[in-house]
Amino acid sequence: MSQNFPDNTLYEMDNLDVLRGMNSHTIDLIATDPPFNTKRNRSGSAGQYVDNWKWGDTGTLPDQWKWNEVHPKWLEEIKDNHTALYHAIDAAKHCQGQDTAAFLCFLSVRLIEMHRILKPTGSLYLHCDHTANAYIRMAMDAIFGKKNFRNEIVWCYTGPSNTTRWYPRKHDTIFFYAKSNSAKFNRDIVRIPYNAETLARRGRIEGNKSYISPSVETTKRRDPSQVNTLFGGGKIPEDWWQDIAVLTNQSERTGSPDQKPIKLYERIIKASSNEGDLVLDPFCGCATTIIAANTLNRRWIGIDRRKDARYHIITRLMGITKKERKRLEKYATDTAWLDKQTQPYEMHYQTEPPVRTDIEKPTSPTLAHVYPIQNEHQLSHAEMHTLLTDQFGIQCWGCNFIPPDKRYLHLDHIIPKMDGGTNDIDNRALLCQPCNTKKSNKMSLNALRRQNKQEGYTQHNPPIDLKAALTWTQKHLIQTILNPTHQLNLNTIMLKVME
Repeated sequence: MSQNFPDNTLYEMDNLDVLRGMNSHTIDLIATDPPFNTKRNRSGSAGQYVDNWKWGDTGTLPDQWKWNEVHPKWLEEIKDNHTALYHAIDAAKHCQGQDTAAFLCFLSVRLIEMHRILKPTGSLYLHCDHTANAYIRMAMDAIFGKKNFRNEIVWCYTGPSNTTRWYPRKHDTIFFYAKSNSAKFNRDIVRIPYNAETLARRGRIEGNKSYISPSVETTKRRDPSQVNTLFGGGKIPEDWWQDIAVLTNQSERTGSPDQKPIKLYERIIKASSNEGDLVLDPFCGCATTIIAANTLNRRWIGIDRRKDARYHIITRLMGITKKERKRLEKYATDTAWLDKQTQPYEMHYQTEPPVRTDIEKPTSPTLAHVYPIQNEHQLSHAEMHTLLTDQFGIQCWGCNFIPPDKRYLHLDHIIPKMDGGTNDIDNRALLCQPCNTKKSNKMSLNALRRQNKQEGYTQHNPPIDLKAALTWTQKHLIQTILNPTHQLNLNTIMLKVME
C-alpha cells in the first residue's frame, strides 16, 4: 500500500486515531513500550517531563485502568469481529479483575490496528511487565495468530530490592510477533561475542577436526574479536538478554522512570529491519526507539500524547546532555523554539491524524471508528436485545425454548461474520446458551435450526418467523438511518470531505 504520511513524523495525540488513519501494510517494524498495568500513580520529572499518570488527565496516558471507562463500542466490536480476543479479555476480567481487563481492552484495539498496518515482512516487539503479560500474550495470539509468535524475550537486569516475601522481580518481557513467515530477521547482524570459556571450549572441539582450526593455545593467544570472527562472528542471542544493563549512563537519561536503554532497541531494530525501513513507536514517550532508529538510518514515526514529546526527540537528536537539557527545560513546550530546532532534522510535527487513502481497497478486518458521528445508526448490544425481545418475545430463535426471563438469551448473528454478516439489527437473533455455544461463529441460524431439529432439541413452541423478523428489523434500520439527527451528521461528514 502507498504511504499516506511523511517520514520522520511525530504525532502528538491519541495513537488510536493515528493508527486508524494509516494505510494498511506501510510499516516495516513496530517497537514499543506501552504503559504498564501497574495500577498506581507515579511521578518523575526532568525538564518539562512529568510522569504523573492518573485517569482523566488529558495530557498523558494513565497506568490506572477502570472498566467503566472502557468505550462500550470497543467491547461490542471486539465481541462481533474478534471472538478469540474477546474471550482473552473476558478471561483477564475473571482472573485478574476488571481493571486488568480494561487495560487489555485499551491495548487490544491498538494492537488490531498495528497488525493491519504492518507489511507482510514486518514484525512487532511489545514491551510489558509481569502484571499482565500472560493476558497480553493471549490477546496477541488472537490478533496475530499463534503461529506468528516468535519469542518471549526476557530482558534481565539487577538492582536493589526491598522485597522479603518472594524472589526480587528483575526482568521485563518483550513479545516478538511476525506478521507472516516472510518477516525479516537479520540473525548475523545481531550476533554477540562468545565469552572466554565458550571460546576455549570451541577451540578444543574445532581443533580435533581434520580441517585447520584454532587450538586451545591459539585461541587463548588471539584477540577475542578475531576468534569470534573465526567462529562465525559470535553467537546469536538467546531469548533471555543479560548483556544489556539498565540505564547507568546519566547523560542518556531524560528523567522518565520507565526509560529503556538505547542498546536494547538498537538490537531489536537491527534484527528486524534494514536501513531505509520505516520504524513505528506508537508510545514513543522519551523517544528511545526514535533515536535508535534514526541512528541506524531508518525512517521513523512516533506517536505520543505528552505535550513535551517533541522536546525530548529534538534534544536527544541534538545530543544534548542531561545537564544542558535541564538548562533548556523552559523551552519544552515553546512552539516557536521547537519549530526552529525541528528543521535541521527533517522532522515533521502533526496534531491531526492521517487520512486513509486505501479504504476502497480490500484490507484486513479492522475495528470501526468509535465516534458517535459515524455510529448513530449502530445500536448497542443492549438496545438491540431489548428491541428484539419487546417485538418478538422472550424465546430462543434456534430451538424455540422459552426461558424464565430475557437474561437467558444472548445476542448473536443470523449470518456469521466470517460469511459476510453485519453487526446491524437486521442480522441479529436471540439464542439460549446451548444454541449460542453450538452455533459459535461458524454456523448460520438456519443451519442451527436444522441441526437442532435433527438432534431432537427443538421445543414444541411456535418458532420465530424469520422472514417477518427480517422485514421488521430492516424497516427499523432504515428508519433509524433516515432519522433527521443522523442525516444531519451525514451532511456534516460530507461537508468535511468536500473541504
